[in-house]
Amino acid sequence: MKDLLKIAVALFLYSGLAPLLGIWLTGRRAWQRVIFVTMIVLTGLRPGNFTFMINSVERYRGHTKGFEISLIEVLALALIVAITRQLRSEHPAPGRRVVRVPGLFLYLLWCSMALVSFVGSPEPGYAWMAASRFFKGALIFAAAALYLRDETDLRWAVGGFAAAIGHQGLLTLKMRVIDGMFQVKGWFEHQNPMAMWCYLGALPVFAMVLHPKVKGKYLWLCLAGYGGAALAILVSVSRASLAAFAVGSACLLGLALLRGFNRRLLGISGMAMIAAVVVFFFGLDSFKARLAEVEQSSQEVELDLRDVLNLQSAAMLRDHPVFGVGWNNFGIVNSRPRGDRYSEILEEWDRDRGFTIYDENYQANPLTESLYWLWLAETGWAGFLTFVLFIVISLTWPLRAMFRLRGTLAGAIAGAIFIALLLCYLHGTVERILTQTKNLSQWMILVGLGAGLLRYSRLFAENKSQRRPAAR
Repeated sequence: MKDLLKIAVALFLYSGLAPLLGIWLTGRRAWQRVIFVTMIVLTGLRPGNFTFMINSVERYRGHTKGFEISLIEVLALALIVAITRQLRSEHPAPGRRVVRVPGLFLYLLWCSMALVSFVGSPEPGYAWMAASRFFKGALIFAAAALYLRDETDLRWAVGGFAAAIGHQGLLTLKMRVIDGMFQVKGWFEHQNPMAMWCYLGALPVFAMVLHPKVKGKYLWLCLAGYGGAALAILVSVSRASLAAFAVGSACLLGLALLRGFNRRLLGISGMAMIAAVVVFFFGLDSFKARLAEVEQSSQEVELDLRDVLNLQSAAMLRDHPVFGVGWNNFGIVNSRPRGDRYSEILEEWDRDRGFTIYDENYQANPLTESLYWLWLAETGWAGFLTFVLFIVISLTWPLRAMFRLRGTLAGAIAGAIFIALLLCYLHGTVERILTQTKNLSQWMILVGLGAGLLRYSRLFAENKSQRRPAAR
């Protein structure tokens, strides 16, 4: 009965509330910005605050445990309705395509190729659960791409990132100092997704900080957001995220220097160095303890758990090379009783370490930590190659926009989004975090903004060429 009620609520949200809200938002640009910032802020809240699950399988250890309903998607759908109606009213010429999102077809192609893997999978329903989450992610992607139409929109979006990350920084500070937590995770399921979420949002914020056009209270908001990200990442004790944050910040400083050295860069660099020293010593004890733990583990065994889980993935790929074992089916196929063949790989590793093997301990084995090995195992080469094609193409959007908009604030943010996405995709080799609700939503927002910046850069180039005096 509860699921029937949830289905009714979901139908009302997607087919009733979202279109009605979209109609009301048409032409109300300020409120559209508020809705988009709300989407960004929601990614930093507890999942239960903006999602609920239909047909939830709580004991399953997969990356999707049911058919998820997200308020972020509802708001995204409302934005799509509002902006498409507005664009069509502004360009009433029949047959003219004014509503186009770069790369949307490619993203949906990847989702479709991944979904084909449900044929012959142990639990086809689990594949449809994953499809529900990722196909609806296209709503967030499209909304972000359509939302961005001018520099003011961009300022609102980055301000939303700064506010959300700054709050997370204060929250993690409280958890570390008052609650005495070791690996702080904020309002996330684990510290690693929180740390990735922080640096993905912090890099566009830092680009704002470095740009001379950003001044006043907005500058202080961005400084607070960037500082909050630094603190949250350090107390999370996530080594990969800390490295990505440091490398991304250094790259943005380099790009800023290419625009020309000034007093702001000198001041920001000095403040960043002082803050880095203070924050580093604040979390040094936790970080040293984590490094010692990792070093001890590496000395005890030749392979760690990540390596063994990747071996399971490779074995699944050898047996099912085209479409994989089934989207969201890894947790079944690598565990007993239906995954004896692949569970044996993990059991052999435990046996070599001196553990006694009991079958009941291997009925819910963990998933591989690598996003790419996960997709290879679950969706085969068909799903994996289309996914790689999408992320490669998506990287070109902010890169092209950065060159077209060089010298402008939008160009600086485009460069930051390019660096953030590149680091995120590299990070995916050791973390499957993009499968999680909040990180998936933030990823789709950033990719969508990259696509929106590409559209904006084309209009910017057209207007610039029209203003240029004709040659005599």
